[in-house]
Formats: sequence, C-alpha cells, structure tokens
Amino acid sequence: MIGLDISSSSVKLVELGQSASGEYVLERFAAESFEKGWITDGQIEKFDEVADAVRRVVTKSGTKTKQVVLAMPQSAVITKKIMLPAGLREEELELQVESEANQYIPFSLDEVSLDFSVIGPSPTSVGDVEVLIAASRKDRVQDRQGLAEAAGLKPVVLDIESHASRLAMGRLIEALPNEGKDALVALFEIGADTTSLKVLRDDEMLYDRDQAFGGSQLTQLISRQYGFSF
Repeated sequence: MIGLDISSSSVKLVELGQSASGEYVLERFAAESFEKGWITDGQIEKFDEVADAVRRVVTKSGTKTKQVVLAMPQSAVITKKIMLPAGLREEELELQVESEANQYIPFSLDEVSLDFSVIGPSPTSVGDVEVLIAASRKDRVQDRQGLAEAAGLKPVVLDIESHASRLAMGRLIEALPNEGKDALVALFEIGADTTSLKVLRDDEMLYDRDQAFGGSQLTQLISRQYGFSF
C-alpha cells in the first residue's frame, strides 16, 4: 500500500514495507511540485495539471503497488464528537449518526460523504459512547479519488490530514521509553501555507492549533529582505 500526500504546493508519494522484525521500512519516495494556484485552500482548481503531476510522481517512484491511502485537508471536512447510547446495532448507529449530522452539517446529506467511528465509552456520561462523525462534500471527495484513479491507483482509505498526523505521532510515541507513558510530546508541522502544532500526553490532545503561515510566506519574507527574486 502507498500513501499519497496532496498539498497546495506538491504531491508526495511514500511506500512502506515491513522488515522481518515487523518494523516499518521506507521503500520508495517521490515528489512533484505544483505551480501556484493549482490547489487553493484545499480546493483543486487545475484538476488536469494536478492529475498529470500525480501520474509523474507514480512513474518516478517506480512503484507497482496500486492500492493507495489519501487524506482530505481539515478545511474540507466537518468533524464533531457526539454521545450515543451504548449497545446500538450498526444499523441503529447509522440512523442516529445521520440524525445528529443534520444538526451540524450546513448541506443536505445527499451532498456529503459521511462516516463515523465509535471512540469508546463516554468518560462523562454512563451508558453512552463517544462517536466521532466526519463529513465532506462529495465533490471534494470525488476530486481526491479522481486524482488517484487518473494515475491508475485504487483509493482504499481516505483519512483526514490532522487525524493521519496524530496516528503517525502515536506510532512514534510507542517507540519512546516506557511507550511514552506520561510523556509530553509535540508535533510541529510546517507546510507551504499552514503551520500546525499538536501537543499530546497519554493519547489526550492537550493543544491543537493551525496558523495560516507556512514555508511560502517565509520564503517571500526572506526574498524581500535580501532582494532575491522569488
């Protein structure tokens, strides 16, 4: 399985394997830059140009794997934690989630892709479970899927970027002494347009903030300061 990271400035591909001891190993990596304006605020403005870049990055990597994992930008997804009674069957959960989602999603449910995950028992309400619901407009989801399919890939997972980062962070924490118990761990990510900081302790998110400032703005400031072209 390969991972495809599509940001406002580039597309990056990674393919992971596992060693005999079960450790993850980076087997392939490739990247292609985008021109400014191809993707703006997570919205794909130049689909054909981005699709060509995705095809190039797949070819450059040399991968033969077709199954791919992608992620939606947080700005394109609405997430909400809700409480539901424990013990509901899957069909009952789906109906309850759809009913609750209507209160938080400013679109018709026919226009969105909706999913949910049961987090576990509620720490504050006996007999209830916490459920995370996530929704994104179908056209935004189809754009991401279409980019992968245009490169001959088969999308099997569509995550949310912030959740994918947290999952990766969890794997790193497990490798710390005592599996990171009681450790205060921060993840600082600098993208082209956004910088984010997450702070966790014992799987509890203590701080999560995005700032609309990234590498592109920093490069522009440096170029202006020293009179370089950009």
